[in-house]
Amino acid sequence: MKRLIWLFVAVCVLALCWGTPEARVNHLKGDDAGFAKQRGVADVAAVSDSFFTDLHIGALWFPAISNKGYIGYWDLSAYYPGGGNQSLLWQAGMWAGGYVEGRDNAWRYLGSDGGDADPTQYDTFDEQAIVETEADFGYTFPYRRLTMHVNTATKPFLVSGADTVDGDMGLEVTYQWHQWGVQDYDHWVFVRAEIVFNKAIDDFYWGWMSDCDVGDVHVPDVYFDDFAGWDDTHQFAYMRDWDYDPLPGQLEQQFTADSLWLSPGAIGQVLLAAPPVDGPVTAAPDNVQKWVSKNYWDWNNDVSSVQNTYDRMTGTWENPFPPEDAFDYRILNGVGPYQVAAGDTAHFWMAYVVGEGYDEGEHATFGLGTLVEHVQDAQDFFDSGMVIPPSAVPPQMPDLNPDLATDVTADELTVHWAPYNNITGGVVADSFFVYTSSVSHLGPWTRYAAFGNLVTQTIVELIPGFYTYVWVQAYNVANDIGSNPYALPSRLYERDESGILRANEDTIVSVIGNTEAESNLRKVTVAPNPYVGSNEAELDEYGTLLGFHHLPEKCTIYIYNLLGNLVDIIHHDSPTGSEFWDMTTRSQESISSGLYIYRVTTENGQEQIGKFAVIKGQR
Repeated sequence: MKRLIWLFVAVCVLALCWGTPEARVNHLKGDDAGFAKQRGVADVAAVSDSFFTDLHIGALWFPAISNKGYIGYWDLSAYYPGGGNQSLLWQAGMWAGGYVEGRDNAWRYLGSDGGDADPTQYDTFDEQAIVETEADFGYTFPYRRLTMHVNTATKPFLVSGADTVDGDMGLEVTYQWHQWGVQDYDHWVFVRAEIVFNKAIDDFYWGWMSDCDVGDVHVPDVYFDDFAGWDDTHQFAYMRDWDYDPLPGQLEQQFTADSLWLSPGAIGQVLLAAPPVDGPVTAAPDNVQKWVSKNYWDWNNDVSSVQNTYDRMTGTWENPFPPEDAFDYRILNGVGPYQVAAGDTAHFWMAYVVGEGYDEGEHATFGLGTLVEHVQDAQDFFDSGMVIPPSAVPPQMPDLNPDLATDVTADELTVHWAPYNNITGGVVADSFFVYTSSVSHLGPWTRYAAFGNLVTQTIVELIPGFYTYVWVQAYNVANDIGSNPYALPSRLYERDESGILRANEDTIVSVIGNTEAESNLRKVTVAPNPYVGSNEAELDEYGTLLGFHHLPEKCTIYIYNLLGNLVDIIHHDSPTGSEFWDMTTRSQESISSGLYIYRVTTENGQEQIGKFAVIKGQR
């Protein structure tokens, strides 16, 4: 109960809001880099950056992958669990470098290095990425594959310190981003990079750089409070919030399982497979090969030249892990060296893996598992051929689409869902579990009711003055598996009239509770009381609402401060017993924190007096 109370307070203090750029979809379908290889550099036209929001079908969402292969630059370029406020990345991308055609100075490719207008961002063959779904592969579970292409010949010059150098490394890069929307397989995103070399390169290194601003985006200056780490056992770099942002004001036992953490997420970049170092770059990727170099730095010690960039990839310039103080860091890993001949093709696999806490569960808020646990699971999944057995595919979550005119009364919601045999998925649902939360659309969840597969509706009681969130889990008892609660707004997809994929967000319902009209004024209540920071019923960013409930159909509400001054008058005339006040005075000024008195009167002379408290603060 203490945990629930603290989580409710946290949600009041930190308003739940999120946004992503609009998705773009190219309906051209292709296999790997086939269509790009058919085009020459002369056919390439420079195009502006566009972003794709399609990688959001599981617990981890990547809504800002560009058509040029890099990630960012958004406050929520990746977040976990999806639909919340837990940022993991600001910007990231592939790095590569080496000595091209016998030159004495190193050249380098940057998939991302700090700004979307950077002239070293390479252009694409096509403005749109290829977006493929489970329908293209016959899968019974949500799946996404994004494919995009870049070529260094389209950016032949770049600035390195005081010099302008040839930036064409002779690379044609095809990125593939893979994501699975199946519970226990949705804590990672895999990236496959295929590189076709058009020039010989000595001492070639392939790498990945991530600027991970980790934490709840509503925590002030959250990006100044990061920790960069290296896991020596599993050979990956990771970032997390420095102290996981414990909820301010909670009791002293901040490091127990009963504590609440506002920024529990941790993200790692893992090399799944690469050609063995010192062998031919054309060799098949080997899962034994891990990162050769590991680095981190803050923006006070950013790269100074092309040579310095290459030295960081190789580990010649190295900043030993971990940092001594919290700050805004970047992490970089590299693998090499390789000797490359013109005409060679190489393949590299890496993964972004996420969890709650690095290797301990005590910082978890949603109980999703730790980063280290998921890194091991991700590597096992890759090594097994990335095959999800049918028994591991849960039934798809039922669609909920209530008729607000008939299914919602003052204090009850009738929830309907489709019959189980009309819901496609892996195993068949033999049960339905109804979950509710009065805190947020991410939980915490309480099982409200359980039914067999023949039941298709139930009634949920609503809390006056607050939103009640409801979702229905399709479950298979024999395999002990059910649909994923942390992919609620994205499990069901459909194409709009333009053929663009859109998320059907009817898998979760949120309804504000009212009350029936009451003739007994002694039943009048105020909610929330006390009002602390915000109210879940407030959908407008700057709006405030306080609810009066169990009112008669007609009455007048007078509100006074402790000095006896009249603050506002509310006239209630409604068949429901609820009325909401915007917490402003008669002159439309926002009220201040303090204790207030209310007086409810009716036409027949009845009267009821009560009080409520208001504590203003960060929303």
